[in-house]
Amino acid sequence: MSTHFFTASRGITTAALALGLFIGLAATSATAAEPLQNLAAPFTCGTEWSGVTRSGHGLNDWNLDINRTSRSFDEPDHDLGQPILAQGDGTVVYLGNHVSAGTYLEVDYGDITVRYIHLVDESIPDHLAEIGAALTKGEEMGQLGDTGNATHAHLHLGYFDSRDYPDTPWWQLPASNQVQITMDGVAIGPGDAFISTNCDGPPPSTTTTTTTPPPSHPFVDIGSDSYADDDVALLYHLAITTGTSETEFSPAAPVSRDHMAAFLARIWRLLRPDHVAPDTGFPFDDVDADSFAYADIHLLHALEITLGTGPRTYSPTDDVTREQMAAFLGRLWGLLFPAEPGPDGPFPFDDVDPESFAYDDINLLWHLSITKGTGQTTYSPDDIVSREQMAAFLGRLLRAAGLTPPG
Repeated sequence: MSTHFFTASRGITTAALALGLFIGLAATSATAAEPLQNLAAPFTCGTEWSGVTRSGHGLNDWNLDINRTSRSFDEPDHDLGQPILAQGDGTVVYLGNHVSAGTYLEVDYGDITVRYIHLVDESIPDHLAEIGAALTKGEEMGQLGDTGNATHAHLHLGYFDSRDYPDTPWWQLPASNQVQITMDGVAIGPGDAFISTNCDGPPPSTTTTTTTPPPSHPFVDIGSDSYADDDVALLYHLAITTGTSETEFSPAAPVSRDHMAAFLARIWRLLRPDHVAPDTGFPFDDVDADSFAYADIHLLHALEITLGTGPRTYSPTDDVTREQMAAFLGRLWGLLFPAEPGPDGPFPFDDVDPESFAYDDINLLWHLSITKGTGQTTYSPDDIVSREQMAAFLGRLLRAAGLTPPG
């Protein structure tokens, strides 16, 4: 990891939007030249921070979930309440409170509009809690929180080139206008540490911090060019999968229902280690008692994550469809977080029957950013799920649940 050194809500409306959805304006290409990305870090002078991301984390995968580099894995609220500072002189262009984003604020700094997501509720000062409010560099505009679907306190940060769209909220900007995050003109990628110089006086001395590198995996058949590479590494690190051999993951292979049960049962035991499932008796005649997934299938039935494919059948060797996968994951999420409200935004996919057994689950996964679908308005519910796709779904679910590796 490299280290860079750099010179809410009262009266907030609920937007008819959801994370991942945007309403494009008329096709207007942004100015060819790069925008002037000279914004300071949005944090207290002298503090050091670093961000992480994942596949599908925003429109163009350039959003970062940011915490101080001193945050440890077992301290999920380490940064709760940290002040969020204006990165320059700007204008408030949107405020919201959303089931996924929580309390959030959007500021147009001229060339760049920035989204600040998961802020502490009612932490945005009264004089900034309206569209058009002016703010100055270094002014506190909210506090880092864990609202929405965040399961630990962090700042979700996203940059958008808004030169051709002055004072426009992000959801009215073309997806192609999302740009890489920079601080004082230096690009910041996942794992890069940076020290805030959003200071009244001289900046602090340069310091260097090292952190544990992100987990890796031993599989030679899935590389860094795969959208699920980080997810496979996370699953391997957490012992959710050991691959199909010591050196192969078989990313293109379909996921069978017995493997699906094994993945989900391992996640449940990892997140709820003290839970004792009721002994309902083994319900399925078509699962061999010697199967690697026998106990896992039994657990999923006891938890009512699956009812099988018939009165006494589970069909363990059948391939899992995207519709079935959504039902499995949606039911698991409902057990993990029973008190969370359901999504309140529009259903994004035209190819899912409203009578589908997984309709609500697909809607939930989209609002949690666990799936983006196969197109802007398509989910392809009947398609078979590959192991690579499953790794991405499970990795996003684990991160949405707050389970991430050290580093």
